[in-house]
Amino acid sequence: MIDSATPTRNEKVALIHGFASTSLLLKRLERQIRAAGFATQRYGYFSLIGDIEAYARRFSETLRKIDEEADVERLHIVAHSLGGLVTRRALQLYRPAHLGRVVFLASPHHGLYAGRFWGGLLNLVQCRAVAQMSDVPDSYVNQLAPPDFEFAAIAATYDHLVPEHSAHLEGCVDYRIYPTMHTALLLRRDVAQDICNYLAQGRFLDATLTKEAI
Repeated sequence: MIDSATPTRNEKVALIHGFASTSLLLKRLERQIRAAGFATQRYGYFSLIGDIEAYARRFSETLRKIDEEADVERLHIVAHSLGGLVTRRALQLYRPAHLGRVVFLASPHHGLYAGRFWGGLLNLVQCRAVAQMSDVPDSYVNQLAPPDFEFAAIAATYDHLVPEHSAHLEGCVDYRIYPTMHTALLLRRDVAQDICNYLAQGRFLDATLTKEAI
């Protein structure tokens, strides 16, 4: 973990990556969140084997440990792609006493066509998470209970993995669409600023011409 600034808040942000990814892709976003005064912790997991239930159990244990840290007054979560689904299930398994706000970045809340198309084949090699992200009505993701915590969502216009309608989730406090691609959301300074604004104040602020507020 790279410390780019000394935390000035008693608040920690857990960052979780998506499918076939790594926590290294979260480092730039992490630096910007730390610069806003938050402590951070990147969480990595191997997503090519196993299923969302298993990922969520392990993530819930990490959340429990952070929640028990004496200097953490609020625990926020920033989740990219599959990490958002893992987060939703993890918070059903363990609800941190100090839970703050959650930000979903291009998470397929309503499933993916690719999950329907490739899921059966990938099940043969124990990669069950893809089938669980199918857009069919009875898929795992479409059976998850609606979030009962405060959250915001961000989508990408040119996301060829997670369409905008799947990244939007009813009940979000705020929602914004950026003219960029799926992974590029993690690299944009304006996305990081939106995240920091929301974590600190509960809303995205100061929309610019580079993004579309919904």
